Amino acid sequence: MKKHYKGGTIKALDGVTVDINKGDVMAVIGPSGSGKSTFLRSLNLLEEPTGGSIIFEGIDITKKKYKNEDGKTVKLNIDKLRQKMGMVFQHFNLFPHMTILDNMTLAPMKVKGIAKADAEKKALELLDRVGLKDRADAYPIQLSGGQKQRVAIVRALAMEPEVMLFDEPTSALDPEMVGEVLDVMKELAQEGMTMVVVTHEMGFAREVGNRVLFMADGMLLEQGTPADIFDNPQNPRLKDFLAKVL
Repeated sequence: MKKHYKGGTIKALDGVTVDINKGDVMAVIGPSGSGKSTFLRSLNLLEEPTGGSIIFEGIDITKKKYKNEDGKTVKLNIDKLRQKMGMVFQHFNLFPHMTILDNMTLAPMKVKGIAKADAEKKALELLDRVGLKDRADAYPIQLSGGQKQRVAIVRALAMEPEVMLFDEPTSALDPEMVGEVLDVMKELAQEGMTMVVVTHEMGFAREVGNRVLFMADGMLLEQGTPADIFDNPQNPRLKDFLAKVL
C-alpha cells in the first residue's frame, strides 16, 4: 500500500504490506510522522491509497466495483463496509449537544435502522460494561477525558464491528486516565476482537499485542511478536527507537 502527496514528493506510506488475521491484536509503533496513522486510516479508506490493494473479506476495497458470489459486477458500498470497522480516534469526537446515551444510539438507529428501545438497551449494556451506565444522561462536557474515551470505544462497539481501529486512543489523556482506557481495550483483546492499535504505550503493545509493527519514514521496517520486537530487535532504526522510549 502506498500513499503519496504532492505528486509523489511526500511518501506518507511507501509500500507497506501486511496481513491482518481474524483475532489479531496488532500494535503499530514508531516515531511521530512515520505513517502509522495514515496506514490505519487507509484501512477503512478515510485516506485513499495512491497505490496497492486492501483486501477485506475477499474484496479489494480500493476498487469502486467488484464481482459478487454470482459473478455479477456490483458497486462497492463504502459506508456499509465502514460499519464493519469501528474507529476510535485520539480525540473523542462525541457530539457535545447530545447526551451520552444519544451519542451511543445515533448510528445504530440512523445507519442500521435499529429501533430506539433496542438501541438504548444495547447502549446501556455497553455503558454498564465500562462502568458508565450512571452517566447515560450526562453530556460529554461533564465527563473526564478517560470517561469520554471509554464512551467512544463502546459507541464504536454498538455498531457490532468485526474490526476495531484505534488511532493513539490514549495520547490526548492525562497519564492517570490512560489505564482505564487500556483496561477496556485489554478486555476486547481477550474476547477475540480483531484490533489494530496505533500506540505510544509500549507496555500495552508488549502485553496485549500478539503482533507488533514498527514503522518509520512511511515504511514497515520490522514486524513480529512482542518478544521479537522488544527483546530481540534487528533493525537499527528500531533499536534506536526503543532505546529512547523504554
